[in-house]
Amino acid sequence: MLLSMNEPDAIDAFVGGWRTARPDLDFGSMALFARLNHFVRLGMKSLDAALEAHSLSLAEFDVLSALRRSGEPFVLRPSQLADALMVSRAGVTAKIDKLADRGLVERQRDLDDRRSEPVVLTAAGKALIDAAIVTHLGAGKTLFERLSKSERRTLEAALRRISDPNPRS
Repeated sequence: MLLSMNEPDAIDAFVGGWRTARPDLDFGSMALFARLNHFVRLGMKSLDAALEAHSLSLAEFDVLSALRRSGEPFVLRPSQLADALMVSRAGVTAKIDKLADRGLVERQRDLDDRRSEPVVLTAAGKALIDAAIVTHLGAGKTLFERLSKSERRTLEAALRRISDPNPRS
C-alpha cells in the first residue's frame, strides 16, 4: 500500500508520541533518522534478494565488484581489496577464500611478497558479477522509481552533503 505524503505512518506515530511527551524538544532529526533507517532496511532486503538469485552475499558481491571495477586484468592485492571495501585486511581474507573455493577468484603466487598474493577474477567470476550487477541495479532502480530524476539528484546531493567528512560552512 502506497501512502500519500499527508497520511500518517508508523514513523509519524513514533515521533508524534515523543512530540506529545516532550513538546519542548525538536524531533525533526529523529524523524529523518527513522526514515533513513527504514529505507536502508528496505533497500538491504531488496538487494539481498536480488543477489540471492545469483547465490551471492553482499560481501561476496562487493569483492567481485571491486575486482571487476579494477579493469583488465582484474587483479588486486588483498590490501587493495580491503581498502576498496573499507574493511579490515583480516575481514577480506575469509571472503577471498570463500570465493576461491567457488572458483570465482584465484590467488596468484607472488615470489616477491608471499604475504600478499594478488587476487584475480576468474572468467566464471566475471560472468557472475556481470549478471549480478544488472540485477543489483534493477533492484536499486525499483527502490527509487517513485522519485523524479530531479528528486533523486537532490537526495543524492543532500546525502553527500551531510556525510561529507570535511563540511564547509
